[in-house]
Amino acid sequence: MRLGFVSVLIVVAASASAQLQTDSVSSYCCQPVVQFQQLCAAPQSGIIWVHIHENETTVLPVARQVLDSLKQGCIVTWHHSGNRNVSFQLGDSVYSVDPNRIFTPEGVRATLEAQSRYDSAAADYVINLGKQFTRSYINHQKLVLAMHNNSDGGGLHIGSYAKGGIYENDAADVFINAKEDKDDFFYVTDSRFFDYLKMRGFNVMLQNNDAVTNDGSLSVYCGYLGIPYLNIEAQLGHHEEQKRMMLAVVDMITALELQ
Repeated sequence: MRLGFVSVLIVVAASASAQLQTDSVSSYCCQPVVQFQQLCAAPQSGIIWVHIHENETTVLPVARQVLDSLKQGCIVTWHHSGNRNVSFQLGDSVYSVDPNRIFTPEGVRATLEAQSRYDSAAADYVINLGKQFTRSYINHQKLVLAMHNNSDGGGLHIGSYAKGGIYENDAADVFINAKEDKDDFFYVTDSRFFDYLKMRGFNVMLQNNDAVTNDGSLSVYCGYLGIPYLNIEAQLGHHEEQKRMMLAVVDMITALELQ
């Protein structure tokens, strides 16, 4: 099966209300098509918001509302099946991967083995998918701002990175505010971000860029390349909390003079 990459630029005139517009759609071929859709109010040089897991549905309504109100910023979102994982067919075989585990070769192997099975043809497809995304939207940025949702009482929360937590070795530092929901937290790769968000009283974890588990996630990829990265991790359905966290990031960009 021939693999390819098709970029389609859609130009949309700005409306009087400055609502978020579809700036561009990039499609990765073949079956099924994976689309990267970039939605913009007004681009911010060197800054991109990212939404990778399509089933994490609190993200986009909040992002649309905040970026519309600010009249600035772009978010790129993945579209394929409505599910968390990307499934694809090569020949007679169907494979599946977590799209936030495909940004290193080690991550590609691990997610193929965990979600379906590994072979070199499938690995090549997934590696190319990750490269198309990072080349188009990540590598040239000064700041990558991801947004994710988790489940109430699920396996991932701020305590997962504290001493005794399942991911404690991935963290250089952790701050937990007992007044905040443990499912709502920031995951950052830059100590400046950690210090600022801790000062604001948010749950926040600082990734250990030297010792973090190479799971192929975007945070690991950005940590290796030295691209400052921040993730807003909020419980599914926590619209107001994710909005508050997003606005805190906007304040942080100004306070730390990141633009």
